[in-house]
Amino acid sequence: MGTTGRLATLALGTAFLAVPLVATAAQAQTAAPHTVYVSANASGHAKDCGPAAFRTINAAIAAVASGGTVVVCGGTYNEDVAVTKPLTLQGRSKATIDATKVINGITVTADHVTVSGFTVKNAIGEGILVNGADYVTLKDNVVSHNDLGGLPTGAVPNDYPACAAQGGVPGDCGEGIHLMGSSHSTLKDNVSTDNSGGILISDETGPAAYNRIAGNVVTDNLYACGVTVVGHNPAAAPGGKPAPSVAGVYGNVVSGNRITGNGANGGGAGVVIATPLPGGAVYDNTVEGNSISGNGMSGVTVHSHVPGQDLNGNVIRGNKIGINNVKGDTDVTPADTQTTGVLVGTAAPLSIEISGNVISKDHFGIYTAGPVKLVSGRKNVFPGVAVHVSAN
Repeated sequence: MGTTGRLATLALGTAFLAVPLVATAAQAQTAAPHTVYVSANASGHAKDCGPAAFRTINAAIAAVASGGTVVVCGGTYNEDVAVTKPLTLQGRSKATIDATKVINGITVTADHVTVSGFTVKNAIGEGILVNGADYVTLKDNVVSHNDLGGLPTGAVPNDYPACAAQGGVPGDCGEGIHLMGSSHSTLKDNVSTDNSGGILISDETGPAAYNRIAGNVVTDNLYACGVTVVGHNPAAAPGGKPAPSVAGVYGNVVSGNRITGNGANGGGAGVVIATPLPGGAVYDNTVEGNSISGNGMSGVTVHSHVPGQDLNGNVIRGNKIGINNVKGDTDVTPADTQTTGVLVGTAAPLSIEISGNVISKDHFGIYTAGPVKLVSGRKNVFPGVAVHVSAN
């Protein structure tokens, strides 16, 4: 081979070698970052925000690698934030999501998400909605003044279907925090206040199971309950037999929360365990170690409205329950219009444990309506209570 041929072969080989090197460099340049920052003015004033900070939270979520961290620096963000991949969304320096004129403040639809350190306010619907996502942690957030599309007076005009009135009754646009069809999730050390309702666990989109609601402050949510554990899916227990892989609200723990002043205008319990429809199932949940007082309905309320439901195996244990049911409960027969610590009303046989609670200064300590079986009613104490247990 002549000199010209050898040079041509060498050049061709060099070209082949250069191709993977160029591709590798391009891949390195396009790899999604593991940590990104958001600044309201994108000028890097916050000490942990670089000059290339994103201006919106949704843009940062789109850019970050799956499993990465979005750090949101101090400021106010008018967004309907959508978390669609596993990540940590971390608010710093009083980062605020102002959801004025948008539906939800934050919507999480991906598993393995953590949201912490935010103030979320002014949503038409939910402050924070977790929909069909598991292993989600919400901690150290302040969620206030949401569900504005469903207020009885002064509602924000909207076309959100959940807000539509039915039968002359205003629609329920949501709660401060809502776990819908979510399992193995944790709500810890949040404040939910001045919403329509505080915290909701429900099963419209699938089972809501083994969640932990702990150490939260749930107060002054005036039109609904503090913590609502409710079955909305008729496929959860067809014929009264649970189908836990399909739907149902079970195995959840509500513990160590301060739950006060909820339902004062619209009638709502401190904690409610209920289902309104045949086939609904809310069972084997535990309400334990909470401080509950000043709520429109009973401190803890259990409602099973029709036959063909499963509300068995729930536990109400070790709570400190003050004066509740200040609005009265007319959803049971006979109605309970006296102050009451714990109320259990059922249309079909129901077994429940109510034990180790301190129920103070109510007229009724425990009020039951219908075929209720107290599996364990021991070690409750009733200082200042006129009627310890009333079976009706």
